[in-house]
Amino acid sequence: MIQRIIALLLIAASATQAQEVFRYPVSQVKLLRDQRGELQIDKTAVSYRSENGETTIRIPLEDIRKADLSEPGIIRIETYDVLKRKLGDRRVYTFRLREGTQDEELGQFLANNLTRPVIAAFELPAQELFEIPAYHKHFLGGCHGRILFGDAGIQFLSDKPGESRTWLYPDIEIIGSVDPFHLRVSTLAETYNLELKARLPEQAHEKVRRNVYRPLEDAENY
Repeated sequence: MIQRIIALLLIAASATQAQEVFRYPVSQVKLLRDQRGELQIDKTAVSYRSENGETTIRIPLEDIRKADLSEPGIIRIETYDVLKRKLGDRRVYTFRLREGTQDEELGQFLANNLTRPVIAAFELPAQELFEIPAYHKHFLGGCHGRILFGDAGIQFLSDKPGESRTWLYPDIEIIGSVDPFHLRVSTLAETYNLELKARLPEQAHEKVRRNVYRPLEDAENY
């Protein structure tokens, strides 16, 4: 019996460890010709090595300014480095997965381990949620979806690829509504303007404001 328990604990530990390292066969998107290789993401860095061994990239997590997982099968990593040949532009590495799409767990992992917001969609903890149908306005057109307000953050879920988002409350810089049928969510990475198809419940509005602004107010009063 004891041996069985130990075996189960070892299996669980291995599963937990496996979730902390993500490996993908990818092609690094380059100007003239994409380069095949392997991408690894763990708690220390994002690392890439080409199949021919000519290119090796290692980006410590603290050097990542933006991680964008919004497109299925694409991982974009922006660093703080400013390019000399393009004034104001940052260095961006783009990796296209050669098989399938990135795990939803990767978005959660990066959100938990990066100091800046991640552009991604991942499941919120199973806690009390308010749900409202909504429309995300684009410069041209838009997409339908629904907003979930939870204890840990906000989700916008859409059937249109690349449109779904998860915003954790600590990553939200500004949240506002000019009326009960509009909502604007801004992080350091992007801003979403949403039209609500139903009135925003006062309880949900208070939950959101409390989770976004109260930590800031507490810090100012400390």
